[in-house]
Amino acid sequence: MGRKANPKCVYCAKNYRTEDEAREKNAECYVEHNCRVKRYRLRKANKVNAKRRANSAREKGIKTLTPTLPEAYRAELEIYGKENQFVHAISLKIYQGNKLSHQMLPQHTQGLRQSELEDYINKLLAHLKTEYGIDCFGLIYWLNADDCPECKIHSERPRY
Repeated sequence: MGRKANPKCVYCAKNYRTEDEAREKNAECYVEHNCRVKRYRLRKANKVNAKRRANSAREKGIKTLTPTLPEAYRAELEIYGKENQFVHAISLKIYQGNKLSHQMLPQHTQGLRQSELEDYINKLLAHLKTEYGIDCFGLIYWLNADDCPECKIHSERPRY
């Protein structure tokens, strides 16, 4: 196991972002090349260590595999309203990998009872299961009812 870094160097690397600032604050111990390398290593330890491990494995003849994530579908449910109080509208976004592939406009659910709302969400899940193979929501967001895009569109229209 390596030796721990000098606490003064750790403080300098984390709190003084530029070389000039570090040189000014720690003039008595700052050495141009040594401090530049040490500061980089202390700030980006994860990156430096990962690169060092990869180089070591390559020298030993071990091939490292980069994991490839499948372009699987995932669904996110957006609920407009106050959590555990009322539901103003429900929206759905479907992603393939990190790319948004489908988006459902918010459907207003005002006036629906709890059981009717649960049936609606179960129907959404059943549709997602048959179409995309999604059996649960990846994330569920509670958003402010005032941010409902459908309500904003209707309130901006001029009235005649």
